[in-house]
Amino acid sequence: MAGADRGMKLLKYIVAFLVAAIGLFLFVANFSAVETRFQCTGKISSQGKSQHAIIYMKLHEYRWWVGFWSDSDGSVWLEVPNSSLEYFERVIEVGDQLQIYDYQKNPKGYFSNLSKTLAVTTSVWSFDGTCNKVKK
Repeated sequence: MAGADRGMKLLKYIVAFLVAAIGLFLFVANFSAVETRFQCTGKISSQGKSQHAIIYMKLHEYRWWVGFWSDSDGSVWLEVPNSSLEYFERVIEVGDQLQIYDYQKNPKGYFSNLSKTLAVTTSVWSFDGTCNKVKK
């Protein structure tokens, strides 16, 4: 009977460990980034032509613990309505500026947390303007 009691105790510890590990994973997965959305007004340029435009930006700023497994401080999605969607997986925070890089770690632009200005270049267009926070 003593062996069965030890087996039950061990099983309880294993179950408790699994529950704690799953809880920690869910916490990290759900609370590792702060999302902010912006509407940006400015000039968009493509093929030598420039025009007034509104684009939308979704910014994920990662919590400090993400640095244990990632060299990025965030990610950025940019949408030109009815036209294109761009994703940048690497954002590096340098003071009040977020520097935006493509997947090959080439610089593509920046976003200022201080002045809320955005300047970014994609393979198709370039944008320069000012952003205002919008609600989800």
